[in-house]
Amino acid sequence: MNTRCAWCVITGALLASMVLGGGRAGAQTSSAAAPGSPASAVQVGIAVNPDTVTVGDPFTIVVRLRVPTQAQVIWPAVDDTTANIALRAPMSRRDGVSDVSGREEFAEFEVAAWDTGRVVTGWDPALVIVGNDTVSVTLADAGVVVQSVLSADTLQHVPRPAKPPFAQVVPWWERWWPALLVLAALLALAYVLWRRKQRPPVAQYSGVPRLGAYEHAMHAFDRLDRLALTDAGEFGRATTLAMDVLRGYLSARIPATTRAQTSAELLAVVGDDTRVPLPKLIHLLVISDAVKFARRRLDASETRAITADARALVESIEAVERVRRAHADAMARAQALNASGNTPDGSLPGSADGGESADTARSSRETSGVS
Repeated sequence: MNTRCAWCVITGALLASMVLGGGRAGAQTSSAAAPGSPASAVQVGIAVNPDTVTVGDPFTIVVRLRVPTQAQVIWPAVDDTTANIALRAPMSRRDGVSDVSGREEFAEFEVAAWDTGRVVTGWDPALVIVGNDTVSVTLADAGVVVQSVLSADTLQHVPRPAKPPFAQVVPWWERWWPALLVLAALLALAYVLWRRKQRPPVAQYSGVPRLGAYEHAMHAFDRLDRLALTDAGEFGRATTLAMDVLRGYLSARIPATTRAQTSAELLAVVGDDTRVPLPKLIHLLVISDAVKFARRRLDASETRAITADARALVESIEAVERVRRAHADAMARAQALNASGNTPDGSLPGSADGGESADTARSSRETSGVS
């Protein structure tokens, strides 16, 4: 009997402290059933702080169990976030006073209610295992009073004023990129002008005439001889370079030819040109194509002969070209003199001096014949 009185005093003190500590906290307490049964050794106390809230406001539910020392407490799993009373944080469990007669265990739930009026948890019961017996502790009746934040008459609801739109934040580079672009262009222009000013003056034309097609070809052949590719064993390269010099000369002398033409195309273009000795050119082109495309191997004597033939072909074409140009220049001078009305000796055709000179010459021939 004294033990039961002591339990009553402890329970009352605990509930009083919870009620006083929570201000308006509501407490619900129940004790065990029939004396001597396992349930008689289990005491429960439930405190709600605060006991009146508005929709969505947080509040706490503290459950205290007084159980035998060897008893095991299994708390319900509260994980339904769509319930009228839903958890805001995981359950907090702690141990209370413990003595030879039993021990205390607390469970604290931080929750929020999402309905109005009297709202209860509806949770599953907590289970207390005492030996081979299991005691069910009801938690479904714990609840709170939820007040509505709306007025009774919805016609009196005044909507909140509309918020102004968010100000558009323009990054600084979008505001300044045109100016930066113009500045970069000015800096680039200034750098170009400065570089041009620092550049040394271009030397004036020295009066040295440009090399003609023939002089350029001869200069290239001389450079090829100085390379001594034949002595180094690079016969194919020496042959290819010699033919390249010949093709360059032909492209300068005959505008219809180019370096990119094949041998057949080149022969088709120069076939009617009387300046070009076709048999020699065909011979050189056949050997050059065999070296470039068929990997024909040459020896030193053949390579020197091909280089010499290429040079000789250029000199032959140039000789014919010079004769042709000299004849063309003479014809042009004669036509110019005829157009101006002068004879090659400077006298006018049909003049007195000219007739007299002709008569004098004829008389001298006749006199010499008589004598």
